Amino acid sequence: MTKTEKRLDKAIRVALTHACEQAKETVSEFLWLTHTADLKKLPQSLKIKCFFNTLPINENQKQLIVNLIIDELNTIDITINAKAISFLKE
Repeated sequence: MTKTEKRLDKAIRVALTHACEQAKETVSEFLWLTHTADLKKLPQSLKIKCFFNTLPINENQKQLIVNLIIDELNTIDITINAKAISFLKE
């Protein structure tokens, strides 16, 4: 992994950690999130999985979490499609 890829990986982790903490504060069912990505093929390779203690969650909660993630990634100039974010029960 190159230095540039390491910096990018760290920036993604920081942005998603921030989104995760905000989601925990606003959606009681939200537990955590994880991601996978090929740093050479961003943003199309970035996939995010959000885990909840119960499903389904309502559309407003789902949209709130999607917006948090997209907004945080936008701060590091990564734009993803909402379809790259999945919602799962732990």
